[in-house]
Amino acid sequence: MSRADDIRKEILLQLYAVRPLALSAERLARDARKNDYDYSATEIARELVFLADTGLLVAVASPATTARYHRITAAGVTHYEQNYAA
Repeated sequence: MSRADDIRKEILLQLYAVRPLALSAERLARDARKNDYDYSATEIARELVFLADTGLLVAVASPATTARYHRITAAGVTHYEQNYAA
């Protein structure tokens, strides 16, 4: 599995765990570091766009800030359960 695939898997794992809440790339990077991964917020942001383009995530705008948040969609939940959940 490539690094990009590993990052996507970690993103889906984290968003699956907190659904229906939305998280920012910075929060996802911080939580990944807690799990001993070295993914940067920039790498995560890039993969968030990819996952959103495939329909597994949706971007959620915050009216109070310029931060971008993402949450997992029903298709993302199904994809995670079929491919990654044990």
